[in-house]
Amino acid sequence: MHRILLALVLLLPLAPQPTEAFVFQKIVYCSPIEGLIHWQGKPLANLKVTRLLRSGGFENDEYADHVQTDSQGRFQFQTVAERRFLRPDLLSANPRVSQTLEVFYEGNPYTIWSYSKHDFNLGTESKDGVIRIECDLAKFEEFSFGRIVRCQHNGNQPL
Repeated sequence: MHRILLALVLLLPLAPQPTEAFVFQKIVYCSPIEGLIHWQGKPLANLKVTRLLRSGGFENDEYADHVQTDSQGRFQFQTVAERRFLRPDLLSANPRVSQTLEVFYEGNPYTIWSYSKHDFNLGTESKDGVIRIECDLAKFEEFSFGRIVRCQHNGNQPL
């Protein structure tokens, strides 16, 4: 009996692990982001950049944080992740995290990044693991809810 239990304990780590495994696992809601914001080439310093994430894993289904651009118009967000015993969307067939970055400039809201992440893995939103964005706020499209900027980025295209 002890030999069987010992064999199971030794072989268990070799068994394939599904992503839905009931273990403490790292859930990544958003990979790291690096960005540059300017107006026709002139860096925009001290702008507040807001990251809004929506997922069932957050209290009230939302998470928001903010950073400021530096004197060169650059900003960074760290990874948003946690270790959980169960996946946040355990009863759902498809994980989904809505990611949005917004900037207010001269009283107008600008959406500079929007993506729907369909997994909880690190780095899957971009081609090299870090989302890199460069935005010229002068190149916007006007909508009733604000302005959308089609920024240059290394992100994966939505399906």
